[in-house]
Amino acid sequence: MDIENAVKTAFGFFVMILIGTLVAAVVGGVFGAVVALISPEFVRSLFGIDAGVRYALAVGMIGGVFIGAAVSCGACFLSAIIKIFRIRLEHKQR
Repeated sequence: MDIENAVKTAFGFFVMILIGTLVAAVVGGVFGAVVALISPEFVRSLFGIDAGVRYALAVGMIGGVFIGAAVSCGACFLSAIIKIFRIRLEHKQR
């Protein structure tokens, strides 16, 4: 693998992680907003203040970013492990 392909692959993984994390943030924000719309008493008791839909949306987006980043990093780790095993198998076959 030459250096150009390695850079393109790394950049592609970075873009996939970024997009996945942003999508998870949006999903988390929408989930928080829906929960706040359905049960404002739950959100009020959860945060301890008179929090509205915007606060629940923001907290949901932050939670979504953390979950999305963790899942994306786990996927990249798994991809790296598979790549290492593939390289070792190709090396043994030679």
